[in-house]
Amino acid sequence: MPKPQNEKNEDQVPRPTYAPIALAMGIAMSTWGLMALSLNIDAVWFMSLFGVGLSAWAIKSWIGEIVEQWESNR
Repeated sequence: MPKPQNEKNEDQVPRPTYAPIALAMGIAMSTWGLMALSLNIDAVWFMSLFGVGLSAWAIKSWIGEIVEQWESNR
């Protein structure tokens, strides 16, 4: 039996996003930068900072998209 038009579709697929990939890359960059610092390679400290920033942006973006989609379905 088909669903009435006024019922919300509960089986919605979320939109694709680059946030999970950016988060993984940010974590990898932060770890790589910290490892380089432990090996006394001073030229790579900015890699950790950039990785932390990228991770923060990815988390903010990912959670923001989830909240936006959740609010539009309310």
